Amino acid sequence: MGPIAPWAAAGCYDSPGSGTPDLRFSGSENVRGNLTVSLDLTSFTLADDGTCAGVPLGAPNSLTLVRAADEPAAVDRCATLGLEDGVGQIQSEYPGFPADAWVCNPSLVDGA
Repeated sequence: MGPIAPWAAAGCYDSPGSGTPDLRFSGSENVRGNLTVSLDLTSFTLADDGTCAGVPLGAPNSLTLVRAADEPAAVDRCATLGLEDGVGQIQSEYPGFPADAWVCNPSLVDGA
């Protein structure tokens, strides 16, 4: 058996839509806060040009990306991480992510 292919590479993911912020993925799946946006200090706006330039913002501006075969599995994985408010498939807005990538909604309790 050969090496296991990586799921989603660490790095900056650009959205095809104007005004939608870049997302920087840490490369670690199913880890709370593994997806961040960056604040461009020259314009005080979120980076949206595919560069992820600026200062990465932590909680409550970080998100969590999980790997799951379908929505119920993603909801379970998010709940395991303490994020129980629902999920969304990220590929519709960020086509660079694989189809089994889901974003957990942040916890309303701790703002993370």
